[in-house]
Amino acid sequence: MSQLDGLKKIKGLENISPELETIAKLTDKEVVTGEQSIQRDDLTEAEKNLISLIALEDSSKDVSFTSSAFTLKEGRHIEKGDHKKILIHEDLAKKNNLKVGEKISLNPGQVEGNSGQRLDYEIVGIFSGQKQEKFTGLSSDFSENTVYTDYESSQTLLGNKEDQVTAARFYLENPKDMDGILQEVEKLSLENQGFQVEKENKAFEQIKDSVSTFQTFLQIFLYGIMIAGVGALVLVLSLWLRERVYEVGILLALGKGKGAIFSQFCLEVILVSLAAILPAFVAGNAITSYLLQTVLASGDQAALQDTLAKATNLSTSLLSFGESYIFLLMISFLSVALCFLFLFRKSPKEILSSIS
Repeated sequence: MSQLDGLKKIKGLENISPELETIAKLTDKEVVTGEQSIQRDDLTEAEKNLISLIALEDSSKDVSFTSSAFTLKEGRHIEKGDHKKILIHEDLAKKNNLKVGEKISLNPGQVEGNSGQRLDYEIVGIFSGQKQEKFTGLSSDFSENTVYTDYESSQTLLGNKEDQVTAARFYLENPKDMDGILQEVEKLSLENQGFQVEKENKAFEQIKDSVSTFQTFLQIFLYGIMIAGVGALVLVLSLWLRERVYEVGILLALGKGKGAIFSQFCLEVILVSLAAILPAFVAGNAITSYLLQTVLASGDQAALQDTLAKATNLSTSLLSFGESYIFLLMISFLSVALCFLFLFRKSPKEILSSIS
């Protein structure tokens, strides 16, 4: 892992996640068995009851989950900061009567010099599904015998003195910057150190067009709502000012300046809007959460919670609400100004006589 420290200096990388894929041995439980295209009769005792172990920092970002090959059924995903936590397949859980919160013991499958050690893991989640399998005659080939653990404890399980990885995934802040960041990575000459750099953006490319279409539709929908709202606001203000034409005529006749009258009406608009700020803010947050839950209900729950947390963040909500409020006041002042533009062209006598 120390050879990858130079990557941390590259701008645009959101997170660097080490991964280790290996095999481990169940000590007090039994693996799921089944028929394979390859049958082996030469298996030693050490090669039996094996499971495939994938150690990482965040299992929700693993390709098997993001592609929906695996789906979380109970509990939660492996998260950064976990220690001795494990995700297991529902078939493995059923065979051994295991539930979320219970313990499962693992021994290292292949280590040099017997440097590994037995560890007890707490089950934090149970998943279902099946991924593409490659059979070699071992029980660890089955999807049902795949488990996910936190990366830190995997190093202890294997007895590694220095952290080892089989892959390191680098997540970008903006996928559009991938080509530029790859050029920066190439300058580090990682290939000369035994690493192979690959671009893994198939999932992004597959959904990019769909997201772009949905984004365009959403923008048109929002613009439509804004135009309808502005139209309704202008109509209401126009009717409100029309009912007060007589008042404007009297104030002008008494010698009050046009600027003072306009400022008075704008102040009234501000006072009315201030009374509606708190209810509008609460209602806006509630509607945003509901819409996001409806649109993203079929997606990964961890991703949904992350999106909701970002969308309903207090500072983000206040900033968006402040921008909307300023836009509302500008439209209101513009509507008042347009009405007064036609009204102020007349003299006080003309205004009062037109009413009678």
